[in-house]
Amino acid sequence: MDQYIGKTLNKRYELRKLIGSGGMANVFEAFDLVEEKVVAVKILKQEYLTNEEFVRRFRNESKVVSMLNHPNIVQVYDVNFTGADQYIVMEYIDGITLFQYIHHQGKLRWKDALFFITQVLKALDHAHEHGVIHRDIKAQNIMLLRDGSIKVMDFGIARFAREDIRSMGDLAIGSVHYISPEQTCGEESDVKSDIYSVGILLYEMLCGSVPFDGTTPEEVALKHMKGGAIPLSQRVSDLPTGLCEIVEKAMQRDRNLRYRSAKEMLNAIDEFKQNPSIVFAYKYLMEETVPEEYNRSVDVIQGNEEMQVEKKIVIKRSPTISILLGIAFACGITAILVVLWFFYWNKEEKVPDTIMPNLVGSVYDEIKDMDEYKQFNFVIEERAMTDEYPAGVIYEQNVQPGLKVKADRTVKIKVSEGITTIYVPDLTGKDVSEAEQILYDMGLDYNIRTQLDESVPPDCVIRSDPPADTQVEKGSQVILYVSRAVISASNKMPYVIGQKMEEAKSLLESLGLVVETEEIDSDQEPGTVLTQSIARNEYITEGDTVVLEVSNGSDYYKEINLTVDFPSNAANREYSMVVYMDGEGTDSYTVNPGEHRRYMIVIKGNGTQTVTLSLDGVKYAEYKADFEAGTIEQTEGYFYSALEPEPGSSFEESSSSEESSQTPSAPPSVSDPNIVDRPDASVVE
Repeated sequence: MDQYIGKTLNKRYELRKLIGSGGMANVFEAFDLVEEKVVAVKILKQEYLTNEEFVRRFRNESKVVSMLNHPNIVQVYDVNFTGADQYIVMEYIDGITLFQYIHHQGKLRWKDALFFITQVLKALDHAHEHGVIHRDIKAQNIMLLRDGSIKVMDFGIARFAREDIRSMGDLAIGSVHYISPEQTCGEESDVKSDIYSVGILLYEMLCGSVPFDGTTPEEVALKHMKGGAIPLSQRVSDLPTGLCEIVEKAMQRDRNLRYRSAKEMLNAIDEFKQNPSIVFAYKYLMEETVPEEYNRSVDVIQGNEEMQVEKKIVIKRSPTISILLGIAFACGITAILVVLWFFYWNKEEKVPDTIMPNLVGSVYDEIKDMDEYKQFNFVIEERAMTDEYPAGVIYEQNVQPGLKVKADRTVKIKVSEGITTIYVPDLTGKDVSEAEQILYDMGLDYNIRTQLDESVPPDCVIRSDPPADTQVEKGSQVILYVSRAVISASNKMPYVIGQKMEEAKSLLESLGLVVETEEIDSDQEPGTVLTQSIARNEYITEGDTVVLEVSNGSDYYKEINLTVDFPSNAANREYSMVVYMDGEGTDSYTVNPGEHRRYMIVIKGNGTQTVTLSLDGVKYAEYKADFEAGTIEQTEGYFYSALEPEPGSSFEESSSSEESSQTPSAPPSVSDPNIVDRPDASVVE
């Protein structure tokens, strides 16, 4: 990766430093020399340039995100899929992942959790409206900026809602801790699959951990299919009932019982925000048995062990009575406390003041019984692993040292559980994507290096460094050595971008390649090759498939300058001049023939088209434009009757008495109410 630092891509993006590394790509902070701003550049790793699956996922991400434009979705500025470096230029995000934030904070306040999840749902609502299913919503794929705003990223395994799942080439799924039951057993995912993952994420923020966990991915997947997460109300006792119901509905195993859309879930959250005491009382009269397809998947995961799921009736008792009793009880307790306070206030001795000591770095078990600390009421708010403090040492306190406080002050502290060590698993022979997931779930970082080893199938792990069963600290990096395919051909991929499709196809087929073409929107001439799926100079073998993206010419046009003349004695007033191309209004200008006799306008199009000009809806002139040749010819002279003459004068006869005697006719589609006025035409005279 060091060879990239200081390198400038496409004479524009100066790579400054590495800010992230994943299984298939590295992300660099870069400076855009043209726009003069900091950007992030995601570069596909060299060893995966010939891996069709990784290339597909990489390009799919750029394709999906490029069509989305939302403040809560990371923006793509530029892409490049040619040459030795394939990269995506994205918005630079100065922040941390939501996963890091939850890991540091523990459970979040419910108001903060709803603030974050609302932004995630707005991003998904925008994506779903454009037919995009994310399929990998998780805390690691959500960036948290310094101002509290959220950015959803990593659309690498996203797909279009109308896309045939079989065309994906695999059943790509997201992280096993957030995956929906239908994705687990290979069913087609839809917008409700993203809703399920959002429910898991909201559950995690509210209680500090995911609802389903286990020692293996298979164990976690099985728990998703069986359902039955511990209710939030049991994990966090002080959460409002309505909020727990929202999470429960989003996490329903049966997708038909979930929210139907991100917008519907947003509406429920808005209702809750306006009235936190609301009780939705969603009715799940019967808990469904595990669907047959889930049973089959469970059999595979458990090694065909028998599994019986009983159908049971779930009766939810109305909370009204409980709420009223609770209110009455609270009022009674409050009254008693008021009385006690009133009668005994003056009898109590005042608590003396003391100076708050610095507890950070002290061993909790040693100081808790010391006389000088007995005056404080210590409450352990959190026990967590840290990289800086040994087990049992206090690493944070909520009262600043040196402050004057009451001697009986309650002090919340956080105590270290030490640095956890784990053993590197044996990943030999596993597919690289599976190995990456295992390391990620264990909390280990990883890097991929490829080697030629004919004894190990391509894309499978040869060995790891450190080796299997080595004891390492959590967060350590493991290098995976992965087998790459044997190159047996001597041909190299030529560069065909910019060529005509017929020429490129003929050349590639002569090398024994199978050529597939896809038309995409572009401003290039129709039939021009825009991208090639195999990079230039990559080794190729007979029978390999190369995909060429070809321009369909949807935005392709050429320009012609058109000069429009008016008579010298035209009335001094403004007209709306509309340009029609083959009967369709395209541009509108404001002209005043009394002030300027000649205007120059630019018309855009392709092929040969009939150009008609109208003044206030009345035909004035007609032309034949040949955009390929760059010529325009007037086919009908000026109809001066479309104008008003200067008072006291009349127009001169036009060059053709036949033309001047014609009754002015309106062009096809005389007035288009959707046309927006363009800036005034250029004045020539």
